[in-house]
Amino acid sequence: MARYMNLLTDYAFKFVFGSEKHKKVTIKFLNTILEGKERIVDVEFRDKEQLPIKEDGKRMVFDIYCTTDTDSHIIVEMQVRVPPTFADRAIAYCSHAVLNQISKGDKYRYEKVYGIYIMGSHLAYHESRLERRVSFMDEQTGEIFSDKIHMVFLDLKCMHRKHFHECRNNVERYLFLVKNMENMKGKEKDYPMFDDLFDAADIGDLAEDQVIAYSQSRLKLEDDREALEYEVAQEREKALSEGRAEGRAEGMKEGIEKGIEKGKKEGERNLLASIISHLKSQGSSLQQIAVILGRPESEIALLY
Repeated sequence: MARYMNLLTDYAFKFVFGSEKHKKVTIKFLNTILEGKERIVDVEFRDKEQLPIKEDGKRMVFDIYCTTDTDSHIIVEMQVRVPPTFADRAIAYCSHAVLNQISKGDKYRYEKVYGIYIMGSHLAYHESRLERRVSFMDEQTGEIFSDKIHMVFLDLKCMHRKHFHECRNNVERYLFLVKNMENMKGKEKDYPMFDDLFDAADIGDLAEDQVIAYSQSRLKLEDDREALEYEVAQEREKALSEGRAEGRAEGMKEGIEKGIEKGKKEGERNLLASIISHLKSQGSSLQQIAVILGRPESEIALLY
């Protein structure tokens, strides 16, 4: 077994970043990610399960929900598989945290809300990048309209550093460790600020029941990954089958050999179209897809 937990698992992420025992880890992490917008000295963990605001409303469950010593509210979510509607969900989470602060007669006074969303895949309909910081802006001037709601989207799929020492700043270093902690051999002696994180993730310090809970969460992560790979494989096979079917139909008219050849080409084309469609839905641009697939932009443009 690895020395450190995989922080992409639900159990490890909440254990390391969302527990009283490791509050110092949480504070360091939040101060780094928020880049000075808050100077957090202490946090109080709140109930992660939020009841609906209206009778038939949706119940919300956050991975981590806390308030700071300055009364700001912070939501932290780890989402390994990012659905197309995730941006809408992120807005709903922050809005819920705002509305829950307002009581009758308050005249809409509420504290700041921060949503920090760590993602295992790209945010749909947006250009892919490691960090995306969102707030309310005046569209004409670009000035901040309100500083009450801030959202930070962190895309682990854009973390391409192969070694910890390649990271350029502490935000990148945190994301590298979230993504790769399971593969780390030991602490980074030149960066003692991360020692608490390594200690919190050390499997050797877990009690037996905690090891069991983590192991179950680790297996679920593998199951989710296998399910995703199966879905991709099914889409690939469907595209190939449709291509073969078209090829066979054409072959009956113009000859078996010609039909088979066209079936192969159509299968490849449908497969390529399916892959392009998937990458596009994940927010990749035409230029990015061309680089990923190693194809000319002119060819990708025909199917984009």
